[in-house]
Amino acid sequence: MRIELLPSSVPASDAQFLTSFLVDEAVAIDAGSLGLLADLERQRRVRHVFVTHEHLDHVATLPIFLENVYDPGPQSVELLASASVLEFLHDDIFNGRIWPDFFELSRPDDAFVKTSVIEPLRPVTRAGLTVTPVPVSHGVQTLGLIVDDGRSAVAFPSDTGPTEALWRQLAAVPNLQAVFLETSFPDSLGRLAAEVGHHCPATFAAEVPKLARDVRWIVVHRKPRYAAEVARELAALGLENVELVIPGHGYEF
Repeated sequence: MRIELLPSSVPASDAQFLTSFLVDEAVAIDAGSLGLLADLERQRRVRHVFVTHEHLDHVATLPIFLENVYDPGPQSVELLASASVLEFLHDDIFNGRIWPDFFELSRPDDAFVKTSVIEPLRPVTRAGLTVTPVPVSHGVQTLGLIVDDGRSAVAFPSDTGPTEALWRQLAAVPNLQAVFLETSFPDSLGRLAAEVGHHCPATFAAEVPKLARDVRWIVVHRKPRYAAEVARELAALGLENVELVIPGHGYEF
């Protein structure tokens, strides 16, 4: 399994403003920066986009992406999300005002997009990957995702604060290799992190023992303004197997 966090800064740096992961080039998790990928052929290879929740940094370039990859005909990108997220995308983005209504414009013989509802703990298989949605603890309804290619499994909790269901589910995944877990704010803003459903280094450290597994912990979603401070605080904790994500790097599992 190959995973890449798409860069969202120019020139590319470790500053993460938007969130999009590519998995084996065919599946995207969130579309924050997906539509800004300069290589349009790579965009065209993406056939399935999972949206974990509706916050702007996770959906910002979805309309641009769908326009970039549209070809007249019945084949189209599949958008997978909870029913409430699909409703939000239709009502508040693809509403004929913010962006053309690609949902209503799609026809069986000429589709901009097709949609599929995903539900907690009900796996779906796409592009050779089994994807299991699991509820996490964020400010809005959010689904973390466990992605398994039959050899390795990787967890994408998405945006979350301290949570429980995900770790229970992961305890039963024997081939788990890595968790891409967020740490958005420094400890000095721990109260804010708790109120909006994010992690700070202290709560990140408290989550690690819940899994009780020897995996790679890859830190994502550091708010750019606080990224250096978060990195220093995490390093000071001396946690094993913890690393900062490198946008644009291809992780192989």
